Amino acid sequence: MIKSRKQIPGDKIKTRQTILDHRLSRLDGQVQALRRMVGKGDDWKKMLTLAAAIEGAADQVSADLFRGYLESLQVDETVAAKAREGLELVLKRC
Repeated sequence: MIKSRKQIPGDKIKTRQTILDHRLSRLDGQVQALRRMVGKGDDWKKMLTLAAAIEGAADQVSADLFRGYLESLQVDETVAAKAREGLELVLKRC
C-alpha cells in the first residue's frame, strides 16, 4: 500500500526553496572565490578558512534538505525509520 505524503502548504515550500536557493548561491560564490584563490596561489590560511566556510555552508544545505524531507513524511509509526534513513544519507559523506 502506497502512503500519500503529508501536504505542505505552498508558502512553506516556496520559503524552503528560497532559503535553499540563497544558500546554494552563497555556496557557489564561495567555491568560485576559492578557485580564484587557488589559481592565484593565495595564502594557504585564507584558503583553508574559506574551505571551512564552504564545508559549513554545504552542511547547512544538507540540514535544510533533511528538514524538508522530514516535513514531507506522513506522521505514523514509520516516521522514525524514515528519519533515520534520511539522516544516514546526510551523514554518509562524513
